[in-house]
Amino acid sequence: MENEKNLTSNPSERWSTYEANVQSYRSNMIASQSFLLAVGAVLLEKNTFLLGICVTIALFQLWYIWYRVIRTRTIIVDYHKFNLCNRFSECGNKLENNDCHLTEETYLKNTSVRRKVNMRLADDEKKPKLKHNLRLTRVKLDLILPITFTIIWICLFVVDVFSFLQAR
Repeated sequence: MENEKNLTSNPSERWSTYEANVQSYRSNMIASQSFLLAVGAVLLEKNTFLLGICVTIALFQLWYIWYRVIRTRTIIVDYHKFNLCNRFSECGNKLENNDCHLTEETYLKNTSVRRKVNMRLADDEKKPKLKHNLRLTRVKLDLILPITFTIIWICLFVVDVFSFLQAR
C-alpha cells in the first residue's frame, strides 16, 4: 500500500523534474556534438585515422547514448505528465477500484500496454490516436537532429577519405 501511495503522489512535480532532465540531456548532447564537430573540422585532411575515431565516438554518442536515453526519458515524462498511474491499470485498461496502478516500469518496458494506454489517453484528451510517444516537436529534436548530425559526420569523413585517396 505504501508503494502505491508513492506511485500516485505529486505527478506534476515528477513530470517537471523529468522534463527538465530531458531538456538538459538535449542541451548537453548538442554541446558535445558541437565540440566533437569542431575537433573533427580541425582533424579534417590532417589525420584520417583520428577523424575516424572522432566520427565513431560521435555516432556512438548520438545513437547509443542520446537517442536511447532521450527516448526512454520522454516516455517517462508522458507517464507523469498525463498522471497515468492514477488513470490506468497495469494491463492498460482504465483504472477501477481493485486494479493495480500502472507503474512507470510497465509503461516504459511493455510496448503493447504503452500503445493501449496511448490510444485510450488520446480518446480521453480528444486528440488523435498515438501509436508512439514521438510527437512533432520530439520528432524534430530527438530524431531529425541526430540524423542531421549523422549526415554531417558521414559527409565530413567521406570528404576526408577522398582527400586522403587523392593525395596518394
